[in-house]
Amino acid sequence: MGLFHLSYSQNPYRDQILQQARVITRATEKNDYSTLAKKAYPLLQEQMGGVEKMTQTLKEKSKRLFAMGIDLKEIQLGQPDSLYTAGAEKHCLVSQSIIFETPPGKLKQESWLLAISKNEGKDWYFIDVSNLNDKKIKELFPDFNPALKIPAEKKAQLLKED
Repeated sequence: MGLFHLSYSQNPYRDQILQQARVITRATEKNDYSTLAKKAYPLLQEQMGGVEKMTQTLKEKSKRLFAMGIDLKEIQLGQPDSLYTAGAEKHCLVSQSIIFETPPGKLKQESWLLAISKNEGKDWYFIDVSNLNDKKIKELFPDFNPALKIPAEKKAQLLKED
């Protein structure tokens, strides 16, 4: 019981983060690009030309992947990590495992989402950190807390078929 409280006390927004991250993962699995664009971090929406343009860009990217024989099958979320204050925002990392069907077989990609709240944990936005370099982080998050370390991208693993 003590361990649970310790973990929970490190991130009191755990349940909200997971609930809202599941909305994103379900939208991704169902190719619901409109929901993905609407739930994107506002500055990222703006940089991509607004919600409608972002929706179209996501749709086109997905079509290109599918044309190459890459089909997203499943996303599994891990637990939200420690919470960091970044100016007026709260940030935390959430691990995810993504399973793709590809011509050589199923691939598993381990990655991280950056969860961002601008209103004390009520609403959360998510960005896949594999798309973030130091320049992009500073651009999107001027008050980014350097104590939050973005993990290096892991190489996808080909899963063995049973």
